[in-house]
Amino acid sequence: MIKVLHVVGSMNRGGAEVMLMDIYRNISTNVHFNFLVNYKVNQGVLKGDFDDEIKLRGGQIKHIGSQWDIGFVKYIKAFKEVISTIEKPDIVHIHMNAKSGVIAFAAKKAGIKNIIIHSHADLKFTGNFISKLVSNVELIVQKQLMASSANHFWGCSQEANESLFYKRLLTPEKSAIIKNAVDVSSYQNISLEEVKQLRASYGIKENTIVFGNVGRVVRHKNVAFIIDVLDKINKENNDFVFVFAGRDEQPDYLEEILMKAKQYNIESKIKYLGVREDIPVVMNSFDVFLGSALQEGFGLVAVEAQAAGVPCVLYTGFPETVDMNLNLVTFLNHLDAAKWAKAIKLLPKKNNDFSLIKEAITSKGFDSVSNTREIERRYNLLMK
Repeated sequence: MIKVLHVVGSMNRGGAEVMLMDIYRNISTNVHFNFLVNYKVNQGVLKGDFDDEIKLRGGQIKHIGSQWDIGFVKYIKAFKEVISTIEKPDIVHIHMNAKSGVIAFAAKKAGIKNIIIHSHADLKFTGNFISKLVSNVELIVQKQLMASSANHFWGCSQEANESLFYKRLLTPEKSAIIKNAVDVSSYQNISLEEVKQLRASYGIKENTIVFGNVGRVVRHKNVAFIIDVLDKINKENNDFVFVFAGRDEQPDYLEEILMKAKQYNIESKIKYLGVREDIPVVMNSFDVFLGSALQEGFGLVAVEAQAAGVPCVLYTGFPETVDMNLNLVTFLNHLDAAKWAKAIKLLPKKNNDFSLIKEAITSKGFDSVSNTREIERRYNLLMK
């Protein structure tokens, strides 16, 4: 059996975490996963959305304070202690992007021979000049530690690899492109009755248009802008609701969204679902997906929407690579609410040709079942 320790942040419903869980669900029984969760000391250990499922599947979850909370030396010591409490992994697979260098160094010091660093996004720092300067200086140090400690460098794209790793490391022997992917079948093999019941719970008529969004409720996801768009649509007496789901990581921003809806007098048309376990059903309840995020590392949620046949209007904070060429994606390079409302009128209807959708997503390398087979093949090669 191949023992893999995944080093992650909280296992909540983010793009990388959803992808990792899809891999976990499809990996063969001769590969065993455990998880080491990095947490912020001032918040303490918080339960992740996927923790129960991980344990049900036989995976252990260990916790370690973040490297900058407990310090470099203590982190290395704590990492070794974690390794001593579980069966020593054959592979450490790190998913912490720009924080991965220190972790790789700690894994090497703990005697791990196979260390994979996995870049899940084309890395770009945001914020003011000082914060970006600090982040870039840290990245210089982290990249040096990655180069000296890890021996395999994977990423969701060539751009993601080049944003995190030195080019000299991106050789065919050491590097790989493992695209961020979704379990397409889970968005297609669902109960239509469940979808009908969920839509009915919105308190709408059969022909009411359901606009939707899924993702963490944080400011850079820019959901408040969608409320501006809906105000324009509402003034034309359209029958619609807006449904959004995801963890409210910034409660003050959620309140801001709801207050804006109230000011526009459309609060009755806004439905916040919170964290959901049935995202494929939620996605299938949408008629249109609205993605106005200012920046998305990849934007896996847009691929999920297309897997369900849902047309999408996306701000260019989403990379173009999320378009599966199914005539379901419209990109807008501005945040003009009136123009968004106009673009939404021109959208195609939902695509119910699921076999065509699955073929398109799989051929582009974004189906998690196919990706799981590739990851498992690479794990096996490391053991030879």
